[in-house]
Amino acid sequence: MTRDQLAHEIALGLINTHVEGGYDAVSCSTNGDYPSLGCSQWEGPRGDDLLSRIPGGDAYAGRRYSELDNCNALDGLSDLLASDAGVAAQREKLAEDCLRYVDLMQTVSTLDTSRGLMYCAMWCPTSESTVHVFTQNRENRGFDLRDLSVLRDVFYNEYAHAAGCDNYAESYQNRAITTYDYVANLDLSQYGE
Repeated sequence: MTRDQLAHEIALGLINTHVEGGYDAVSCSTNGDYPSLGCSQWEGPRGDDLLSRIPGGDAYAGRRYSELDNCNALDGLSDLLASDAGVAAQREKLAEDCLRYVDLMQTVSTLDTSRGLMYCAMWCPTSESTVHVFTQNRENRGFDLRDLSVLRDVFYNEYAHAAGCDNYAESYQNRAITTYDYVANLDLSQYGE
């Protein structure tokens, strides 16, 4: 698959599985008092960039989650994200992000199968650098990253701890299975796979 084809399929995977959330998703970041937004849970400067692409989004940019909650602005933010302009902005930003995920994951030498690369790239919204280091370390430890079931198992068993998020281990385990089921059952015949 080409870089663009991989990025397209990764974006569709994130949208179709809702592993990061729906277009209207607004939650408090696990890293601090700021909102995580939309289908890729954009936060901080990346979240503000997304908001700058949506008419009316600047009213929400740079604000703390608790502030938005206290002034009852969360529903308005959610509605803005779910609007036609909000969905279009998220798709545009996600397409850009997924190209970057492909480039990053291709630097791991044994992530040379389309499904394996897609699987790992679908984890990149959690933290691109963490996913990159995690996969490189597993490659260095001799894990067969060409085997999709090995990727599922290693993300299921080890990712939450490696990411410093042991409190979210069950959520990451669910994500490991959901992502595996999606990628394993994806019809890639139009790409000759």
